[in-house]
Amino acid sequence: MKRPLAPGIALIVCALALAAVSVLELAPGDARGDGDNPADSLKYLAEFGLLYSYSGLALVVGGVALVVGVVGVRHLMGQQSLAFAAASTFGVLGAGFLVVAGVMRMQANGTVPHIAGLDQDWGEAAYLAVQMAGTQGLLSAGMLATAAWLVAFGLVLWRRGVRVPAFAAALPAVVLLILLGDLALPFVVAPDSFFVVYILAIVVGVPICSLVFGLALLRERTRSSLKSSDALQA
Repeated sequence: MKRPLAPGIALIVCALALAAVSVLELAPGDARGDGDNPADSLKYLAEFGLLYSYSGLALVVGGVALVVGVVGVRHLMGQQSLAFAAASTFGVLGAGFLVVAGVMRMQANGTVPHIAGLDQDWGEAAYLAVQMAGTQGLLSAGMLATAAWLVAFGLVLWRRGVRVPAFAAALPAVVLLILLGDLALPFVVAPDSFFVVYILAIVVGVPICSLVFGLALLRERTRSSLKSSDALQA
């Protein structure tokens, strides 16, 4: 009997949804302005608010799909690995953060312009709340937690002999390494190129890794390997 394809399909959907978020963000071009500038962003919401809502919807879809992928992988593995079971918590938490960040964006399209219509300063403050709590807080935490789960799953695949797809875990690993380096060496001023690499690893690396793992899970050989009993015992 073939094992379920749902985890692989879910990770592919997650990858496409996360990629769609970036595409929707960049679609307005220069009209997007500075995302950290509330005045620019109020103009953006007035003209392209629907795109912002769609990016939120993509985050919700990606988060829900990620939950299916994480839980599905755990189902395929059974109860063999306590270490990976703990790591799977990061995937579920990350998915939840993505969903909440997406809902905030979807709600902001109507709420923030309405508040701005009452008072410009209130509108700018409302947008900053969405930006700090939603984008800088929930979305960042969601991507970091997702990256942690992808790296853990990459280690599982490596231990199970699925070596080529496992290399994709190097992409989200960059996110974690740069973050850990920043925390461990806060007194070191990193060059601007590090920030560019960090953003690319999140925007491009995480979706690509999710896509590669999803495609790998569509193969019967990969799913069978996850049932083996020789990896990541704890």
